[in-house]
Amino acid sequence: MFEYINQLSMDIIFSGKQISRELLLANPWHCLTETRKIDCYYSFFEDGTSIKTENGEEYELDWILTPEGILEFIDDIDPPLRFEVKCLGNQMIVFKYPGDNMTGLVLFTEEKAKEVLIPFLN
Repeated sequence: MFEYINQLSMDIIFSGKQISRELLLANPWHCLTETRKIDCYYSFFEDGTSIKTENGEEYELDWILTPEGILEFIDDIDPPLRFEVKCLGNQMIVFKYPGDNMTGLVLFTEEKAKEVLIPFLN
């Protein structure tokens, strides 16, 4: 499954569409972590804040999305975390480190997580 997700994320990076602010704000996003559990969630808000919830702990980060589709988390992180963000439809988004082919995050809507990830993980 991880190989499938990695291949899919590469496809999205190279042929996916640039994400819109509206799509980022539309859902809480589920993240599959190395633990093979869906225990990490991201929510983005109109005021430029985001909440990352992981193992019951919440972390707040400010964010901006540039017109070029670069997402920056701009809190106490130096240098700021920067990601190129591409999407597959409106259910899966990939955060890629700029200038690199490394995937930073792969996020899913709840619906997509149930369809693709939960059957594999259970």
